[in-house]
Amino acid sequence: MNKTFDFLYSVAKSYYIDEMTQTEIAAKYKISRPTVAVILKECKEKGIVEIKLNDNSPHNSLIARQLVSTFNLQTASVIPNEKHDAATLTKTCYHAASFFCSQLKDRLRIGVSWGNTLHHMIQQLDPAPINECEVVQLMGGLGASTILYDGSDLAHNLATKLKARCFTMLAPLFVENEILRIALLSEKRIRETYERTQNLDIALVGIGSDDPKESALLRAGFITLEEAFEIHKAGSCCDLCGYHFDEDGRLMDISANKRIVGIEPQNFLKIPRRIGIACGESKAKAIKAVLRGKLITDIFTDETTASLILKSSFSQ
Repeated sequence: MNKTFDFLYSVAKSYYIDEMTQTEIAAKYKISRPTVAVILKECKEKGIVEIKLNDNSPHNSLIARQLVSTFNLQTASVIPNEKHDAATLTKTCYHAASFFCSQLKDRLRIGVSWGNTLHHMIQQLDPAPINECEVVQLMGGLGASTILYDGSDLAHNLATKLKARCFTMLAPLFVENEILRIALLSEKRIRETYERTQNLDIALVGIGSDDPKESALLRAGFITLEEAFEIHKAGSCCDLCGYHFDEDGRLMDISANKRIVGIEPQNFLKIPRRIGIACGESKAKAIKAVLRGKLITDIFTDETTASLILKSSFSQ
């Protein structure tokens, strides 16, 4: 075979640029598939193809590596701050969406919580086709003040993008007492979703601050201002899936945590990949608490917030 430069370049372009498979290339040029593999290797040896790793990616920055080592994470992605907070949030959600897409595979069971950040992240998803997946709403959300805080809407949107089955938690996030919680979880549709929260592969969650001035639970109408102050006064630092945790990421022994219709903390911690997405200096303490409690395995945040988290961690 006369392997001219033009021929080698053409094969390499077909594989690396046009994203053809080696089988398709073999058929196109009427050669065997092993020959295609040999040609691609030769292209690298002759410098026609150069493969580079992007050391400047958000996963490989020094501050991202420090987060991974400090909090024993599987992945940390730290996004440089833009001039405007909205642009930083969009960029962070874009990287989280790209990472999530890289984790997708057939028959994946996905849990999703709620909130504005996840809304933006799901909007940016552009997944490759996958089969027989399930999307499960992690907790109730009826009564939210806006659609951005409605977990069932997020679950439906995610399921639509993935062409997956969707299981929603058609219940409020908080109920009046534990007896009502037990009663709701015994209802057929709610129980079906609740049982699926106990056997998930991956979860997408937002992280909320329990400072009443920043509380998303308060803005969403899930709790009153009086309740927000009571929860904060008790020592709660953050919320995750509606549950409240102290500054060390320990579950608070308070009434609100016993009245949640949704996944229980011990089952959440069994999920192999728990991806947290949160931005903004006002959430630094909340994110740090979640990281200290090892409540998530992966974090996507902005550079300023990550710096605050590490600075306060190293000073303790």
